[in-house]
Amino acid sequence: MIYLAVDGRSMAFDGRAGIVDIDEDERTVVFDCYRLKKITGTRVGPILGMSDFSSPFKVACEIAGLYPGDKPNKYIEAGNVLEPVLRNYLSKNVVELLRGPLGLKEGMRIGIEEPVPAEQCGYDHFHDNKVFGGMVDGYIQIDGRRDTILEIKTSHDRSKWLDEEGNVSVVPMSYQLQASLYAQLSNLDRVVFLVGFPAEEDYDRPRFWVPTPENTAVVVMEKLDMQPYMDQCEEWYKEYIRGGYTPEWTDSEIDQEVLKYLKAYKPGKPGKRR
Repeated sequence: MIYLAVDGRSMAFDGRAGIVDIDEDERTVVFDCYRLKKITGTRVGPILGMSDFSSPFKVACEIAGLYPGDKPNKYIEAGNVLEPVLRNYLSKNVVELLRGPLGLKEGMRIGIEEPVPAEQCGYDHFHDNKVFGGMVDGYIQIDGRRDTILEIKTSHDRSKWLDEEGNVSVVPMSYQLQASLYAQLSNLDRVVFLVGFPAEEDYDRPRFWVPTPENTAVVVMEKLDMQPYMDQCEEWYKEYIRGGYTPEWTDSEIDQEVLKYLKAYKPGKPGKRR
């Protein structure tokens, strides 16, 4: 968070101060920002139009710092609470849960490598890449070496993960893109998804939820060929983010919520750009 001194007081910097114009005719926002965020794994799907929860316009506003992102809700908060719980569950049962799905031979050692904490890495595990970044949920180590990306999810809609036979084996495309980006940036070829399925009432009290074989599942997949997707995202980034304007907003509820937030900004001093 950036703070500015105003009349001897300090106040949080509002990213909307970087808005140059909200063009109603072109349905785009022009901005001038000195610090841009990266394309993380959760932003790849929306940029490519493969997300039910975000959009190219919303992501552009987030990367430019104009929009702070979704407000916390019980699903987001539960996901944050349960990520270390699920990782610990996997770590304690790693041989039982992963030896078969990963096709490991007898005698191979397997373990879970926890990620570098967010505060210690500036909320980015990939500082060597100027456009793409993000944070992994962990790694699977085999015989002491990183072998596979670990991606942890919680879902209140089990049906999205089910195949025709009712087994948990289908990974939503936006999650495949997210994990595959991190695999690509980590020079790894495989992803383990560990997904927990809390009941609706568990989201009100996530700290009481306990992972079991009945309410969790493991899905293993080879990473997607990310180069075409990354090329497309990078071209998008060059055109819009470095060009200083957003893609056109739509009439969707997602875009209209972001637009309402942007238009609500009231500069504190005359002459500030809107």
